[in-house]
Amino acid sequence: MKRWQRVLLVILLVVPLWLAVSPSSPAMIRTIEEAPNQVVVQSRHQLRDNHGFTWQVILFSRPGQLQLRLVGFPEQYHFRHPDPLVLITSSGQTLTAVDDFPKADTVANVGQFDLLPLASQLPKSESLVLRPPLEEQGIEIAVPAAVAIEWHALIEGV
Repeated sequence: MKRWQRVLLVILLVVPLWLAVSPSSPAMIRTIEEAPNQVVVQSRHQLRDNHGFTWQVILFSRPGQLQLRLVGFPEQYHFRHPDPLVLITSSGQTLTAVDDFPKADTVANVGQFDLLPLASQLPKSESLVLRPPLEEQGIEIAVPAAVAIEWHALIEGV
């Protein structure tokens, strides 16, 4: 085998493997030990709303908890605590999640919602839309099907 053929073979074998395990791959599930014998599992994504602004969207689980935290750009959006989050599946089902932000720690641009009662109703492979309870009306955050699949994997793994 000629040298250029070996180099080409290495490139063809290594590049797909590198792309599969690179940090930019879509799987974002992380397990973090917060304290001895206390683990939190998270799925973190940056998603855009219908106005083009980026939100940090974090689904996290601890024993007996499943929380969705939404963090908007400071001074851009203001949550109406304790209003619920509305989730709309691509099939048109509407779900609501209770505001579960620690009351003493309320921050205008952060919302946290209890998804544990909705875990079995969340779509396994469909996109969905989040309508956060904001002072600013008409804001929607699209959650792609790939993220919904990841959320379901997180839920099943807990």
